[in-house]
Amino acid sequence: MKGMNKAIVGIVFGIALIYAALSLMLTVLNLMDTGTVSMFLFLPHGGELGVDLGDYLGFLVEPYDSFLSLVGVTVTGDAGTLKIIELVLVVAGFALAAAGMVTRPSLDCTGTNNPAQYLWTHRPGAAARCLTAPWGLLTACWRRSKPLVIVPIVLLPFYASWALMMTVFLIIPFAVMRAVIGARIRSAAKREGREYEKSTQYAVCPKCKRNFVRPKVKCKCGLDLDYPVPNAYGYKYHVCNNGHEIPCTSGKRSNLRTICPYCGADIETREAMPVSVAMVGAVGSGKTTMMLAAVDTITKMARTRDVSVEAVTPGVSKQAVMAKDVAPKTAPGELDTECLFLRSRTMQDKELMINDISGQEFEPREGKALFEEYYTYTDGIVFAFDPMSLTRQRRGAMPMDVFESFHFMYSQITGTSPNKVSDVPMAVVATKNDIVSPRLADKDVRRFLIENGQDGFVRVLESLFSDVRYFAVSSYGDDCMSAAKPFWWIVSKTDQELAGAVPIEMD
Repeated sequence: MKGMNKAIVGIVFGIALIYAALSLMLTVLNLMDTGTVSMFLFLPHGGELGVDLGDYLGFLVEPYDSFLSLVGVTVTGDAGTLKIIELVLVVAGFALAAAGMVTRPSLDCTGTNNPAQYLWTHRPGAAARCLTAPWGLLTACWRRSKPLVIVPIVLLPFYASWALMMTVFLIIPFAVMRAVIGARIRSAAKREGREYEKSTQYAVCPKCKRNFVRPKVKCKCGLDLDYPVPNAYGYKYHVCNNGHEIPCTSGKRSNLRTICPYCGADIETREAMPVSVAMVGAVGSGKTTMMLAAVDTITKMARTRDVSVEAVTPGVSKQAVMAKDVAPKTAPGELDTECLFLRSRTMQDKELMINDISGQEFEPREGKALFEEYYTYTDGIVFAFDPMSLTRQRRGAMPMDVFESFHFMYSQITGTSPNKVSDVPMAVVATKNDIVSPRLADKDVRRFLIENGQDGFVRVLESLFSDVRYFAVSSYGDDCMSAAKPFWWIVSKTDQELAGAVPIEMD
């Protein structure tokens, strides 16, 4: 138990113990005055400090007095000594009841399903467990060793009355504290929910490609916890069952170690708003080089606006970008998503996620594996084609062939009708514009496709995707600024704040 729970327990138990101690004081004063044990309730009224419970609850108080007198008489017959013995027994009974309140069962707030400590007022059965705290010696001894429970049972007559009194004294402070903590949880949860919805909304796993509202968190001690948000585990921070604090408010969780709730892989989310782009194109169409050129351009342009860009996957690392002109062909099979994080002092973290899919996956063949999560969630698609493949200079897969294979996968994975029109932005990109003669402008790409026998491709594409834009890009050498345009057009459709933070012109 740490921090917040210590404060809560201190207030609730402190109030009850202080009130019980004042009642003990009045009981002791009465014993010293009259020589009889009669429990008092501290309640100032009419010039008196307390109420003699014997006047109202004699059926409970008198047996207690008789029992203590019987014990004292068996020890001594001297009246003065008997009074001292009864005084010791009264104080000892109070101490035993108070000791029960600080046993492990009374203070226990560990989590079970999620290994984070509950707030003490919101642990399962919190009210019942709080009110039985003065009887905690029974539970503690039972848990430690069942035969040991005989000890608090034998001592029960000495402290039962005080335990009962403390139980009553706990009701109001516990109820008030639970109401206050509950109000703070609701307020913090509402505020955190608004902030998370505005800045993050969801996360996407670069391993299994699934999207989810929040990842899970791995504590430094290795425990896996639900993503910390204001709830029954805390409204400022959570504490794992090993005692480590974990912040649960927006802006303080970005450095937490996060894991995918589906595949369990270590991932980075940083509470960043993700924009996911899938790439489609034939083998050798220039997808990887274009992606690396786009990353290079985005990084350079971001610096002009004091926006930092960090690549967290090897496929878009600084070394990979420097070697973009000799980038190897993308390996077939399901690959991890490439991830970039962008941040500035005036902008919440953003994440650009790019799925660079091998062209071999778009070749028609039987028994082809469908990578279900590549298209289940995507903010836009970049369809790349090599314009040289449409001329007599080179041969290769035609855009229509690639599109048919892609769209079959797309409709199968998304579970939509093959004839349904998608509103996902589709950027059709003519790559390698640096070696095309004459060079193409963006506005020329559609006409170029039609004039080179791909009018069917254009017609089918535009009938199945409602938001299509054409680009011509250069990716080789230093003149590769245009490579970022298709990606940033998709970003502008999804996240205007990010699009405006980095100055990449569309025209």
